[in-house]
Amino acid sequence: MRALEGGGPSRGRHLGRVFVVLAALALVGAVGSAFLFSGPQAVRGLGRPLLGVAASRPSPAPGSISSPQASASPVPRTSSQDTLAAAQAIVAPASPPLRLVIPAIGVNAQVEALGLDAQGRMATPSRSDRVGWYSPGTTPGDVGNAVIDGHLDWTDGPAVFWRLGRLKRGDELVVVRADGSQARFAVQSSATTPYDASTDSLFTRSGPPAVTLITCAGAWDRQRGTYLQRLVIRAALITPAPARAPTDSAG
Repeated sequence: MRALEGGGPSRGRHLGRVFVVLAALALVGAVGSAFLFSGPQAVRGLGRPLLGVAASRPSPAPGSISSPQASASPVPRTSSQDTLAAAQAIVAPASPPLRLVIPAIGVNAQVEALGLDAQGRMATPSRSDRVGWYSPGTTPGDVGNAVIDGHLDWTDGPAVFWRLGRLKRGDELVVVRADGSQARFAVQSSATTPYDASTDSLFTRSGPPAVTLITCAGAWDRQRGTYLQRLVIRAALITPAPARAPTDSAG
C-alpha cells in the first residue's frame, strides 16, 4: 500500500495521459466508423458543416450522375474519399430559383420568394407576370417537392398561369437558379381540386425531387371572392445539369 501511495501522483498523471490518448483514439475510430457505415441518414445529421464543402466541390463530369435517384443508389465503398463525395451529393443544397421557363405555354417569369399570408396560407405573387416559390419549403432540384404558384388572371386580363391547364404529360419546365444552373422537370400529372382542399401533402422534404405548380381554376365565386378550384401540376426532375442563365430583360 505504501509503495502505491508513494508513487501515486506521478503514476496517476501517467495513467491519466494514457487514458486520454486511448479515449481520443477510440473516439476517432467511432466517428470514422459511423461516417463510413451509417448511410445517408447519419450524414444528414451532420447538418450545416458539410454544406460549405459540398457547395464548393467541382461539378461532376457529364454522364457521371444521371439523376438524383441514381446518386441515392448504393455506392460501392472503395475509400473514405468516395464516401465523402457521396455524402456531399446527398446534402448539397440547390441554389434558390430566379426564373421559371415553360416553353410549351410561353412562360418566362421571375420567381418571388414567398412565405405565408395573414391567413396562414401560402402567399401569392405581387405581380401578374411573376410566380411565387414557397421559400420555407424545398428548393427546386432538392430532395422533396418544391411548390410554385401563380395567378390565373389579374384586374387587367390573363396572368402568368393563364395557360397552365394546357400542359401535357412530358412537357418540360426549367427552373433557372441563382448560381446560373438549371433544373429541368417533366410534367407527370395534372389534377383539379376544391379550393379549400388540404395541400399539406405537397409541402414535403422527402422523396424524389419534384415541383408542383398551382393556380386557380373553375368558376369564380363572387360571394367568397375566389375561384372554386385549384389546378395542380406535378413535375419530376429530369436533370440538374449546370448551365448559364439565359439573358432576359423582362420583369
